[in-house]
Amino acid sequence: MTRLASPDLRYVVDSWALVAWIVGEPPAPRVREMLTEAESGNLELAMSWISAAETFYVLAKRHDPAIAEQFLSRLPSLPIQLALPDETRIAAAARIKAAHPVSFGDAFAIALAQELNAAVITGDEEIRRCRVVAVEWIGTTHRTK
Repeated sequence: MTRLASPDLRYVVDSWALVAWIVGEPPAPRVREMLTEAESGNLELAMSWISAAETFYVLAKRHDPAIAEQFLSRLPSLPIQLALPDETRIAAAARIKAAHPVSFGDAFAIALAQELNAAVITGDEEIRRCRVVAVEWIGTTHRTK
């Protein structure tokens, strides 16, 4: 994955945000807007493959396995650069997980945001409370994961 351009226009997409968009929760319009802006080249979005996997299993377990499969088949067409977890990224996520009360999936999103000097787009309180990266908050009080 190549480095992204401008820090003001760089975001890491957390699974929380994609699930909200896919199932039409209140933050969906903001996520859709960011995807549209990324498609137009006005901002850049990145996501760890671990967060993509988390999106899949949340959709499959809490919503509908068919929706999860549709997400997986549609993922390559989304304007999101997917980052494979190599040794460096895994170690960075492990250090975050060891130091902060976040899920391992969230640790990968945070580590990628640190690597790219990006904000995380999320409504996940765990990430917001971590306070080690900038957060583009889209949360509501309805859901924590």
